Amino acid sequence: MQKIVENSKSIFDSNGNVNFGGWSKSALFEYNKDSYPAENRLCESDSYFISNGEMGFYLSLNASGYDLSIKLILADYKTGEIVTDSISKHLLLEPLKLPASDSVGEFSYKDKKIAVTATNTVDGKYLKCDFIDFGNIKNLFVKLFLKNGGADSMNMVSPFDKDKKCFYYKRFVEDYTASGVVRFGGFDYNINEENSLTYFSKCRYSLSRHRKFQMLCGTADIDGHQLSINLASKVGNNRNGSENCYFVDHKLYKIGRTKVSGDDKKAVGKWEFSTANNGLNLTFTPCETNGKILACKCDNLTIVFGKLNGVLETERFRINLKDKNFHMIFTSL
Repeated sequence: MQKIVENSKSIFDSNGNVNFGGWSKSALFEYNKDSYPAENRLCESDSYFISNGEMGFYLSLNASGYDLSIKLILADYKTGEIVTDSISKHLLLEPLKLPASDSVGEFSYKDKKIAVTATNTVDGKYLKCDFIDFGNIKNLFVKLFLKNGGADSMNMVSPFDKDKKCFYYKRFVEDYTASGVVRFGGFDYNINEENSLTYFSKCRYSLSRHRKFQMLCGTADIDGHQLSINLASKVGNNRNGSENCYFVDHKLYKIGRTKVSGDDKKAVGKWEFSTANNGLNLTFTPCETNGKILACKCDNLTIVFGKLNGVLETERFRINLKDKNFHMIFTSL
């Protein structure tokens, strides 16, 4: 049974053990990593996706101990062009940490090829990036402000039965409007509050071994209503609440056990998602232009852009999806 948490909780107790498992509609979980006994085992990831309906831009910042990786992907839905690049740094002299709070703090990294800054404020997030010869093609420039609407968000903690030091914490926020520009070479993708479709995904975890992870996510406008989806692999003990959910006009709807049909050895194939009560029946089909799938591999991450079709239904409403832009992410944790 999924257990909703309605009061603030620290993830770790004084011994560094995970306190609980469950989920919440707001940011009630304190990531008190100072109580964790081995901070170098903590893996941290902040991911941003911004679209204006014509393109999708994905940025992922990943810090683990003294290692850092930055992944960037730009997909043009009209031309079928997809460009990617990444930065990986190992054994840094000083570890670079991501902000613990969503409303304060800054991540900044710069070398000869890239300068990237992500700044958290009470009102939202500022993203800025200069990338020389992005994908060995053209320069990339990104300057965006993600304004926080303050509605529901998905927050969950999964403990592990056999190891109290292992955990998986996820926060998914889709109530952002973006404004600014993504410039690739001399072409601007202009983004404003009216055309932006945006989400922010935050993961913090420590696992005993690496495991495959897949996720269907994205956000779309359907007849004037905004729909956002987050469906992901099981990590840890999620009997008290998985991360599977969707949002309609920024209101959260949790999803129970989900059947997934697809071949993780062939990420560019068709994927189907359904629930036992038939409240969710979705089919994801990769986009194809001139015989080429709109997909790419970036470091240890593969992202596939495609069309989502199907039905989401409750007693209150029925949503029909037809050829909406969503994407799937395949990686390892």
